[in-house]
Amino acid sequence: MQSSRESGSSNEFDLSVKMKDDQDPRSVLTEADTAAQNIIIGSLRSEWGDGLSIVGEEDDHDDDSASSLLDKTVFEALKKDMFDDDIGETPDINLADVTVFVDPLDGTREFVEGRLENCQVLVGIAIDGESVAGAIGIPFPDGDLNTDSTIVYGLADMGAGVLGTPLTRGPFPLDRNIDGIKYPRPHHATGDSKDEVMEACRTAAIKSFRGSNVIYGGAGNKILAAALGEVACSIQHKVGGAWDLCAPEAVLKAMGGGMTDLFGEPIDVYRKDSPARGNERGYLATPPGSGESFHKVLVAAMNALPEVQDYLREVEK
Repeated sequence: MQSSRESGSSNEFDLSVKMKDDQDPRSVLTEADTAAQNIIIGSLRSEWGDGLSIVGEEDDHDDDSASSLLDKTVFEALKKDMFDDDIGETPDINLADVTVFVDPLDGTREFVEGRLENCQVLVGIAIDGESVAGAIGIPFPDGDLNTDSTIVYGLADMGAGVLGTPLTRGPFPLDRNIDGIKYPRPHHATGDSKDEVMEACRTAAIKSFRGSNVIYGGAGNKILAAALGEVACSIQHKVGGAWDLCAPEAVLKAMGGGMTDLFGEPIDVYRKDSPARGNERGYLATPPGSGESFHKVLVAAMNALPEVQDYLREVEK
């Protein structure tokens, strides 16, 4: 069985829209992406200057006029004391070892189509190639413009928290469109890709663990669903880049969940010398409390599939 958490409001937007890839109608870029990225990066630069390495999804689409406007903008001070009572003494961190990954609008396609509850803003911090901290902004927690935004943040091994509108999403009920009867639990979250490898993974998840498949828009949305215990697992065979994964992986780990690539290896997309096609290794995310053993069983179930092995050989070419 399959349901969708992508359905939602039908808000209309007057946006400038173009495709990042003319051959892929799903590769949407809007004014919202570039404007949001400029604001986020401008705020970070105002605190840490040009010495901080920042990688944004829309780095190839900078808006010169917006950048010029930001030069005159005064940003509010960032909250930098969220874990001061928990961290204690820490070793000095060389700024050269830190990279911040920014996805200004995860779920651009959903944003354009008005399915706002799927949209997120992702800001993740990696140190020495490992995701360690992240903030997930949820600008439309109820799928409309009537509710203030929510921010879920986490620091690996330290915990997580929520700012703004309290989260109302959760497993009971999962969503107004998924009643747990027509779409029995456990739920396995994926995107709507029709690629052979993903069709095989969906079938295998239901065969191995029962339940049903639910469609979530946006990489951050899928991984957050696992972090919050909405789903038993989230499965994806590829993502756009490290900006899709850094923040949600950190939040998931901070909450006690587990995440590897589709083949059971640690996520390896945050280093400058990461594999060229590391983003095509996807991810498997499992919720807090499910245990390392469940994650290993999930990895084994996926990698027993001929389609997954064929896909691995293609990625490693």
